[in-house]
Amino acid sequence: MQVILESYQILQILNYRFPFLLIDKVTNYTKGTELKAIKAVSMGEPYFAGHFPDFPIMPGVLITEALSQAASLMVALDDLGWEVGDPIPSEKRNVIGVLGSTQINFLKSVLPGSLLELDVNVNWRKGPACSINVKASVEGVVCAKGKITVMMVDKNKLFL
Repeated sequence: MQVILESYQILQILNYRFPFLLIDKVTNYTKGTELKAIKAVSMGEPYFAGHFPDFPIMPGVLITEALSQAASLMVALDDLGWEVGDPIPSEKRNVIGVLGSTQINFLKSVLPGSLLELDVNVNWRKGPACSINVKASVEGVVCAKGKITVMMVDKNKLFL
């Protein structure tokens, strides 16, 4: 498996940190089109203690979040003008990915020990908004699929 971005490089782009960064590696990226990433699902994940103790499965909301992070990462790389092999730009960015809407269907449970494959493909893009087709799978079996809308927003303009 070819690795294009490692977790330390992803940290330079996305403003998520452990335990909420849900992307470990990027394995494919085509500017303006697609991104493929991996999340290693370990029994050590904190949510498995309560979801569910006798039959641990990855919560659907976290699968959705992992897909959203992959979509946001793709849009951020596009906006940076990044190409495979380039260094990660060092400028500080005040931009964050804001989820506009999700339409996800869950088809199969994700268990500890799985390598969750995250595939995101652009459906349409208009300005800062982007509709993205998403799919999460384990060993080629689709676990979740749908659409996510992401919009890049200057965090200084958000009302908190």
